[in-house]
Amino acid sequence: MPLPQHLAAGELLDALRGAACPSSALHLYSLLRIRLRPTDPSSFAWRAALLALKPLSAASCLPLLSHFHAHLLRSNLLAYPHVASSLLHSYSLLSPSVAHHMFDQIPPATCNLVVVNVMLASVCRSSDLASARLFFDGIPDKDVVSWSTMLGCYFSHGRLADGLAFFRAMTFTTQLAADYVSLVTVLTGCASAGLLPPFCRSVHGYAVRRCVPANRHLGTSLIDCYGKAGRLDYASRVFARVPSRSVMHWTAMICGMAMHLRSDEAIRLFEKMRWQGVQPNKMTFTAVLSACGHAGLVDQGRKFFKLMFEKYDLEPTIHHYGCMVDIFAKAGQLEDAYDVIKTMRVEPNIIIWTSLLAACKRFKNFDIAVEGLEKVLAMEISDENGGVYTLISDLYAMGGRWDDVMKVRRLMEEHNVRKKRGSSSIKAGEPRGLTVSKVS
Repeated sequence: MPLPQHLAAGELLDALRGAACPSSALHLYSLLRIRLRPTDPSSFAWRAALLALKPLSAASCLPLLSHFHAHLLRSNLLAYPHVASSLLHSYSLLSPSVAHHMFDQIPPATCNLVVVNVMLASVCRSSDLASARLFFDGIPDKDVVSWSTMLGCYFSHGRLADGLAFFRAMTFTTQLAADYVSLVTVLTGCASAGLLPPFCRSVHGYAVRRCVPANRHLGTSLIDCYGKAGRLDYASRVFARVPSRSVMHWTAMICGMAMHLRSDEAIRLFEKMRWQGVQPNKMTFTAVLSACGHAGLVDQGRKFFKLMFEKYDLEPTIHHYGCMVDIFAKAGQLEDAYDVIKTMRVEPNIIIWTSLLAACKRFKNFDIAVEGLEKVLAMEISDENGGVYTLISDLYAMGGRWDDVMKVRRLMEEHNVRKKRGSSSIKAGEPRGLTVSKVS
């Protein structure tokens, strides 16, 4: 719809804020530039450039971004650090080499710490750890964003011990206090390494001492980490102290309960969340359906699955379908499980088929199993799922189809499938870096 001709610069700026596609953004930006009067605030021009850059970046079109870059140079808008940092960020996502070249051309007066931190983030994403650390060391007046960015780089490269030592250096050798971004980064890194029990409490203790609020991200990370570590008492304590709970806090708490087979409490939390007017998301439904599966609550699972799309208009994903197949299969309702697979709006994966076939073996129902056997054999079976061949072979044997049993065993030989031996692990040590603190 064409815009009214009498729109003022401020109104055009508001319209540009809602522009979704590059063409409309550029059209609105051009109109605004034409209608700017000498008496209009100078911030109109650079704010308009920032708003136009957002849809241009989302389009992932380097030539279009370069064209707008040329306009920014001619208009001297790159003298504004916010514009320079936004353009640099866009380039870093599309072409790190162009971002490096642009950074080298930014004049010192414009290249403030915000711009430098954007470049550091680009180096961390696109280069090796040594290059990122070299760039970090060259920043004269680092702030908490600089340290957090480098900290994330260590963890993204799998250098847990170095990352923890780096975090310790930040907190003990500088006057900076870690913010929630740094703390969430540490928690995420420890979670990926399976070192949650001591380090989760350490990070939590630091946050309490430094009065870092358990906002949406930090609160969720603490609840999630305590849940994964099996410390649901601590998770519940954090959850109770969160001042304004979002769906992320509720979902993390429900996931923790479901993970440790406390299904009744997970379902009670889910119902309480709905009663308080918090709208569940897809992850919340995955958690509560998983809880129903663990507890064998078929009717409750069916109710929640229908609630998902009938009340909340959420399209089920393969995870939700998989939960429903698992719920029905564990209860021996194999026809219902197979009906879910047949009516799925996404292609069932090997995990879903295996869940059904394992239940067919358990309940000795070859008639339903035979429907999925050939479909599974037609899929690409990875080494991690090598046991699927054994399951299929057992099902064919149960149905008396010995020729098919031999066919599956030949496939196992062709793919060099071997039964995995049992294994166990012990914890030999933990990386140094944080001191465990008790949380009251």
